[in-house]
This record gives sequence, C-alpha cells and structure tokens, in this order.
Amino acid sequence: MENNTRNLFFLLTLFPLTCLSLSRAPTPRAANSRQCENCGPTLVPYPLSTRPGCGDYALYKIRCTAGALWLDTVNESAYPITSVNPVTRRLTIRPAGIAANSCVSTDFRSRGIQLDHNSSFKVAAGNTILLLNCTNLYVRRQRPPVDCTANGLCHRYVKDNLVVPCMKTASCCSLKVGVSNVGEYGFGVKIGGDECSAYQSFVTSGPAAMAKMPAEKWPEPEMELEWGLPSEPICEGSLDCMNLMNSKCLVDPVRVGQKRCFCDIGFKWDPMYGLCAQIQTAKCSIDRHGKGCKIMKKKKSKKIAVLAGAVCGVVPTIIVMGILLYKKLNQSNSKKEAIKTLVKERELSLQSKTSGKSARIFTGKEIVKATNNFCKSNLVGSGGFGEVFKGIFDDGTITAIKRAKFGNTKGTEQILNEVRILCQVNHRRLVRLLGCCVDLDLPLLISEFIPNGTLFDHLHCHSSKKYAPIKWILRLQIAHQTAEGLAYLHSAAMPPIYHRDVKSSNILLDEKLDAKISDFGLSRLVEEQQSKANNNNSEIEDNNIFTCAQGTLGYLDPEYHRNFQLTDKSDVYSFGVVLLEILTAMKAIDFNRDEEDVNLAVYVKKMIKEERLMEAVDPMLKEGSSKIELETMKALGLLAAACLNDQRQNRPSMKEVADEIEYLITIVSQTTKFIN
Repeated sequence: MENNTRNLFFLLTLFPLTCLSLSRAPTPRAANSRQCENCGPTLVPYPLSTRPGCGDYALYKIRCTAGALWLDTVNESAYPITSVNPVTRRLTIRPAGIAANSCVSTDFRSRGIQLDHNSSFKVAAGNTILLLNCTNLYVRRQRPPVDCTANGLCHRYVKDNLVVPCMKTASCCSLKVGVSNVGEYGFGVKIGGDECSAYQSFVTSGPAAMAKMPAEKWPEPEMELEWGLPSEPICEGSLDCMNLMNSKCLVDPVRVGQKRCFCDIGFKWDPMYGLCAQIQTAKCSIDRHGKGCKIMKKKKSKKIAVLAGAVCGVVPTIIVMGILLYKKLNQSNSKKEAIKTLVKERELSLQSKTSGKSARIFTGKEIVKATNNFCKSNLVGSGGFGEVFKGIFDDGTITAIKRAKFGNTKGTEQILNEVRILCQVNHRRLVRLLGCCVDLDLPLLISEFIPNGTLFDHLHCHSSKKYAPIKWILRLQIAHQTAEGLAYLHSAAMPPIYHRDVKSSNILLDEKLDAKISDFGLSRLVEEQQSKANNNNSEIEDNNIFTCAQGTLGYLDPEYHRNFQLTDKSDVYSFGVVLLEILTAMKAIDFNRDEEDVNLAVYVKKMIKEERLMEAVDPMLKEGSSKIELETMKALGLLAAACLNDQRQNRPSMKEVADEIEYLITIVSQTTKFIN
C-alpha cells in the first residue's frame, strides 16, 4: 500500500513538470547558411571565408587550393594551415624553415610572417618564438619577456637540433607571446633589417616548460593564430541582408557613413554562427523560500502557453494533495532517524579521495575537546557567515575547524557545500580536507591548519609589524602557485569547479610562504549546476552558469554582476585584482583613496592608460630592484589588466596566466643567478 501511494505521488509530481516542459520546449537553432563549404577534409567555420559570398571575406579571408587551406600574408608570403578549431577560434600554420647552410629563414625576402593589420587574425597568446642570428643593436633594445641570455632557450634549441649555421652566431633570443605583449607581437614575426635573420615558432606551454624538454622531443615548428569575433555584416541596402534572417540594414552608430545588418528587436547577433538568434531573457529573482535564481525563457508561442495553461489548470490542487499525502506517510520519522540519515549521507560523500586516503567523520565529542568547547582563545578567524577555530586532537594534529554562525542558514549551506567541493579535489595548492562533523547543532568542516596568515595580512598589515614585506620573487611565486590551483579547478578537476570568491584573504600562506587556496563555500561544480539548471528549466551554454551574483566587492566580475552568467573567466577577473594587490600592496577597495580611485582595478587601469603604471607599484618593491625586475613588474601589471578585460571572452585562461607568471619567474631567477 505504501509503495503504491509513493508511486502515485511520483506520478502526480511528474505530470505538472511534463506540462511545464511542454509549454517551454525549445526550438532548435537554425542552420547557418553563411558558412563556407569544407576545404577537402577540413572544416571552414564561420566567419572564415574561402570565397566571396560565404563567411566574412573582407576580414577573415583564407585560401583553399587543391583541398588544402593556406593563409596569405603581406609581401606575397603564404603558409599552410594545418588545423582549425572553431571553439577556441584558433588556427595553426606551419612557419617557414631555416635555409640550408645559413642561419636565415626561407621567407627572409618577405621579412617573415607579417599579418595584415586590417584582417582579424593575430598571433595567439601561448606561442613561443625563437629569434636567431640577431644584431647586437636588436639585443640591446630588448626587455623582458624577451630573453637573450647565453643560457636561454634559443641557444638550447640551436644546440639540441644541431643547427650548425646558427651556432656560429652569438645573438639568439626567445620570447613567449602572452596576454601582456600580444599587442606588440600579435601581427607576426618581423625579420631582416637591424633585427634578426631567422626565427622558429612553437605552440607549447612556454619557455619554462620547454627548458625541461629532452633534446630529442622538440615539437614540430608551428604557430597558432586566433581570430576575433565578427561584427554584423556590412550592407548598402536591404537586399544585402536577405541572407541574414531577422535583420535590417541600418546606420552603424559607431562608424560614420557605414551600414550594417542589425538584428531585429527580440533577436541578437550571434558571432559564433553568423546569425540573428532569438533572445533568451534571463530574470534573476529570489523565491519565497530563498532558493535563489531561476532563468526563464520567453514563451515561444502564445497558443502553446494558453493550451498548456488549460491542461495544467488543476495542477496546484493536485500538487497540494500529493504533498499532504506524502507528509502523512512520513510523520512517523523521528528527529533521531533524520540525524542518522544526514550522518550517513555525509559519510558517503566523504568516501572520495582527498590526499590519497578517505576523509574521516569526527564525533562531536572529539571536536569539543579539540577546541576546548569552542573557546574564544581558539578563534582564529570570523566572517559574515562562519567562524574558524584552531583545534588540537589527542594525537597532536593541529586543524582548522570551520562552523557556521548560529541561526545563519546560508552559512550552514556554505559549510556543507565546501565539504562537497573539497571531496572532489586533490592539489597541493588547495587547502586539504581532513573530514567533517555532523552530529552537533551545526555541521563542521575540519581541514589542515595553515599557520602563517593570509596574503591579505602580509600585503596590508605592515603597521602591526607582525609580517615583513614580501620580496618580488616571492610575490611572483605566490601568484604562480595560486594560479596553478585555480587552473587545476578549471581544467583538471572533474567536473570543473568555479571558486567564485577569489581574493587575497582566501589565499593562505604557510611558514615557507607557499600559497594554498581556501574557502570554497561559494564554489560551484559545473556538472552539478548544469543538472540543477536543467531541472529548473534554466539555460546553460558553453559551461556558463546562471546564478545570482555573489562574491566580494572589489573582486566581483562586472559582467557576472550584470547578467548573472558565471564562467571560469569570472575567477580570472578576481585573480586579476589579486595580482594588482601583489603588485601595488593596495587594497581592492579603499575609501581612504580619492573617490575615483576607491576601486583598485579601475585605478590601475586608468594608470596604465596614462602610461603611469610604475607609479602605482609598491615603493618597497621598486627600491633596489634591477632594471629587469622593474620590467617584470610592468609585465605583471599588464597581465593583470588582461585578466580585468571588460569582455570576458578576451580574458586569458588561468592556465595561460600561470604559464606567463612562470616565465616571469624564470627571467627574474636567471637574472639573480647571473648577478650573483
């Protein structure tokens, strides 16, 4: 009888959900008629164009000859395209080789790879370029990240690959095209004149990683180019917009005298597919139970909505009856049984590996003893939602014990969420979970104890004289370690994890000033959020999550705050603010600064625009620093600015950021060794 009743309740609940899904069924995206046909076996995605009439021929022109793709550059040079990736908007070309019996590239007459400044192709961040047979004048002009030292990567390449003609030339340089210097090196590699006579390019994780590469494992030379997102097509009259449905030829408000095919009201330009897509409205509202955001699409058809409403008109009554019936079946459950169930669920969730062994369930008695009944003398930190106590167990293990504040439901949810997140991860740059406790009034999280404060303390609490100023190389190492941890969460964790509260006070430092990321209370598992969103009829595309904006003022991604769309690039923005703190020793928000400079990100971007970045750098860093160290400070500032780009698609990934910081560390370390 009980099972039949439960099945009835399930069916009654399923019925309204089916009605709701009927009224909101999405329509498939229209096929893109503007895309060019394949070139042999290779896909030619929009906006790439092999002929007039498809793609965007004016700005994204490539050539298809005998089933193979080619990129034509200025000075009548051409390079074979070996791969095209429409997701990352990148294509790979094979650069020219080095002529036999000379240290000169075979495209020397056309002065190397030179991209048309009017096209939308640029050299992508991540390419490592070697410049060979350089003039002394060129070498003297170079600053980091260009490395022309005798023990640099370029000389290693010449030696490993037995490029005999280039062994006779003394000057050889290497550089990694990164987000901070892509403006300078984004239009190719120029050779000849008073510069260099040969070059090679590799798509790798950077010079630091290549320096550790065995001599026999050098990759094939190649160069990765990226293309920008296209704007709406240019038009002269309405006939030019016939191929772009739901658009009209209107005056371009940005460029005087130009017209474009702008999408009709209710549609927006989709640059990935070259069409006008129907707008999916996102509305963020808090329901009466405080459950947070729901993303609601526009109704596709009024007729379907009316029909669904009529069919489902009696649904509320049926739902109420089902809920009352379900409650009656469960009235016999006692509070003690509920607690046992909760404990069992927590035990099951903690079976995943943390540091090679299962996390344990602590008893309330153990916790009370370890913290001396949560004595105030053991309180080491307190925030808006929770408190952290130092705990010492009978075996001498020192731990950090986090609990929510009494009566704070949100804090309790964050503690449980943090346990769930930390059960999924295992990385040396993330705080290690030891276990949890659920048999007290509030759930507790037990993690390793990091004794040396936070990065915030070390950067902003010099007046207390508890912490000494951090040297430049150590600041770079802290930045790199933090970037490594975030890159792991975004790229290596399964499913990926977005931290959502990256800030200097959530970066803990141990006795050696090694960094560990903490506080995962706001973090989200991408896979889990996609499942929840699907159940709530929310919309997710390309690993974007729609949630109400949460985080810390001064670190919060402005685009996330505007549209509640969370991606890994939201963490990148927050980390960019942390980089500025490391560089300037200024707080993210400080009302003691002038009104227009209260926000650190806004202030430093203004200084960069005025070419006064070095004025914002921490004076303690600049004092006694070498010229190369000062250049790496500037490079880090430009990297931070790239992380703070208003358009999230233009921000680097955390992997790219980590690689670039590692390269800066390599330059500073080599310079220090050379001086010593």
